[in-house]
Amino acid sequence: MAVKGDVKPKDRVIQFTVSRETKDGWMSDPMNLLIANGHYVLGFMGEYGAEMSCIRFITESPDEVRALFEAHAIYFCEREVIVVCLKSLDNLDGILRCLRAGEVSVLYAYGLIINARNRAGIILMVDDIAAGTEMLTRSGYEVLEQDDLSR
Repeated sequence: MAVKGDVKPKDRVIQFTVSRETKDGWMSDPMNLLIANGHYVLGFMGEYGAEMSCIRFITESPDEVRALFEAHAIYFCEREVIVVCLKSLDNLDGILRCLRAGEVSVLYAYGLIINARNRAGIILMVDDIAAGTEMLTRSGYEVLEQDDLSR
C-alpha cells in the first residue's frame, strides 16, 4: 500500500540499530537470535568500527523484535525510515533527485528485499521523514508502510 497523506504511527517503518563490541560474531550473534526466533530480516547494513560496530536492519515484525531484544537485554535503538519500492535501476536516480529537489538530505541508504512480493526497495534515512515521504509520494513513487513489509 502506498503512503497517502499522514502516516499513522503504526504504519511507520522502523529500523533497529544494535551496537556491538567489535569481535568475532559481532554481526552474526544478533542475526542468529532473530532467525532462531522466526524473524525475517528484510534488509540490513553492518558498519564495522575499531572498537564498536553496529547493525542496522528492517524486519517484518518490529513489535516482536523489540520484545525479543528487551527479553535478552540487548541494547538497541529504533528510528523511522522511508522505504521506497524500486521498479528499475533508473528509479533510484529519480528518487534521489526528488529528495534533493525537496531539499531533503539522505543520511544513508541500503537495499531491501520485499520477500512476499519478490520486489526490491531502498531504505532511506533522511533528515526530514515527513517532507521526504510527501515529496516522494507527490512525485508518484511507491512509499511502503510496515504492513507492506509483513507477510
